[in-house]
Amino acid sequence: MFNSFKTISARLSGVTARFASTAANAAKPTYTAPASVTVPTQFKPNTRGNGLMQLISKEEVKRMGADGRSKLFNKASPECLRPGDVVLVETLNSMSTDKTSSFVGVLIAMDRRGLHSNFTVRNVVLKVGVEMKYMLYSPLIKSVRVMKRGEGFRRAKLFYLRDNPGRAFRLEGLVKLDKAAQAKKAAA
Repeated sequence: MFNSFKTISARLSGVTARFASTAANAAKPTYTAPASVTVPTQFKPNTRGNGLMQLISKEEVKRMGADGRSKLFNKASPECLRPGDVVLVETLNSMSTDKTSSFVGVLIAMDRRGLHSNFTVRNVVLKVGVEMKYMLYSPLIKSVRVMKRGEGFRRAKLFYLRDNPGRAFRLEGLVKLDKAAQAKKAAA
């Protein structure tokens, strides 16, 4: 038993000697980016990794929301989307073509999750309820416009409209008025 204790202590002394602080280990290394990486000048690089994903997410939201999409989900903005608003969403059919499709409906749900923010739009098409869920920062979304502000809705999620749509889904007149306004604007 004494021999095994002696070997363990000999091993431990070797380990501590290996990891003892020396002058070379005491100096803190400084961060220098490789030549292939361009470091943006607006923020100091976070070398420890604390909050690194939050930093990347904020930068992506800033980059993707340059066309004003961020205002749609910012509660402090007057152009903020609210449940019950009638919105027109134009999307590209594919990244390679300029063909677009549009969907008009009532905004029934919003999820504010930074870069992964999304919203759900519902309409009744040919007596069938259709819901479309869009990612706000998707490159396929061309534009989101508020056609009419919702009034009288007091909930954050309007899923009850699935069962009793009532007057919320009579949107054909809005589309015709919007097309006429767009044609008038293009002519002027």
